[in-house]
Amino acid sequence: MTLSTKHTRWPALLLGMTMPGLGQMHSGELLKGICFFAIYQMLALTGLRMAVLLPDRLLAAGVGVVLALAVAFYLWTIHEAARWRSGVSEPKAYNRWYFYLAAWLVGMVGVNGLIIDHIRSSTVEAFKIVTDSMAPTILRGDRVLTDKTAYRRVAPRVGDGVMFINPDDRSKIFIRKIAALPGQQIPGITGSGDVVPRGMVYVLGERSTAVSGSATLGLIPLRDLVGKARQIYWSSGPDGIRWQRIGMTLSGTVFNAAGGGK
Repeated sequence: MTLSTKHTRWPALLLGMTMPGLGQMHSGELLKGICFFAIYQMLALTGLRMAVLLPDRLLAAGVGVVLALAVAFYLWTIHEAARWRSGVSEPKAYNRWYFYLAAWLVGMVGVNGLIIDHIRSSTVEAFKIVTDSMAPTILRGDRVLTDKTAYRRVAPRVGDGVMFINPDDRSKIFIRKIAALPGQQIPGITGSGDVVPRGMVYVLGERSTAVSGSATLGLIPLRDLVGKARQIYWSSGPDGIRWQRIGMTLSGTVFNAAGGGK
């Protein structure tokens, strides 16, 4: 018994909406479907790896372009899955509901979930700022793009805004600026022996009232630096959207110039 194009078009369209390539698999093009799914994943993974190499001012735009391309490719695979095909096609042995369910679980829940976790843990991640400890440079309500690859490419510098693991609660991430690197004098202390030891950094907030820097948390191990805060991609507060802050870069010179710390 054959399946006409009329009978296969809409199921392919619906399946394609659930996962890139699944519509093609329904239409009997198993290899094409697998390739489309792999291209979708690699587009996001490779594209974001390239985006973090852009200058700070272009980071948000680069990430946006990569995500837009991934979405556009996803939509194209849906359209391609539902396109009109001449003639008829025999159903394949795998054209069963349980195959589609298994493919979706492996693809979108398994592989796609792992790719997203990998990107967030090793490439780039967005954070929402929920405190005023870094005001006026970074405000509560800012959304910041953090480059997880930065310190695999360059060494940390004084003035860098960094995300780091809270040593008192490792489930939380704080943002502060680096005030001293290994071998440098600890700020506010004049003793000749009071320098930052190897493998550590001294961090401070921008406000003199901020108590969650190294003065209270202690020195931060370099291995606990999650990444470098590079650009604000969105900002909103009680006064609404802060348009003038969107796209603002967070380089060391900005921190040093705008710093209200000690």
